Amino acid sequence: MVVREINPMPTKPISVVIADDKKEDRFLLKQAIERHAAHLRVAGEVENGLQLIDYLSGKNEYADRDKYPFPDLLVMDLRMPQVDGFQVLEWLQKHPFPHLKVAVVADSSGIAYRSEAMKMGAHFFHPKVSGTAGLAKAVKQLQREMASRAV
Repeated sequence: MVVREINPMPTKPISVVIADDKKEDRFLLKQAIERHAAHLRVAGEVENGLQLIDYLSGKNEYADRDKYPFPDLLVMDLRMPQVDGFQVLEWLQKHPFPHLKVAVVADSSGIAYRSEAMKMGAHFFHPKVSGTAGLAKAVKQLQREMASRAV
């Protein structure tokens, strides 16, 4: 009998777009992904929901898909200016992208919105964490979740 090891990680990198109004949070999350999630690759980042909708739609400055590839995974802060995470989830319900997975992150006061975000189509929900150890753990968990969803 031949026993083959099953590789739970995808063979191609999972492209990620980060949507968060705080530049420092985007930077730290991007660093954690680069250092601790071998199968995740940051394809782009935006600072508000309007930019995110343009990015996903391939409109305006995001029309060049070579420069701004469509992501496999969206990691989105729930609270953003202009258009917040809930409004983006509502927009995604009207403009579905079947292969896009959505991970919502929220600070401690936003944790109460977990069930609402999941009902609106988020695939994953994570509390915002600080510190390199917390971010490392979070991105490793997100990578495992993506592998279990088999993008």
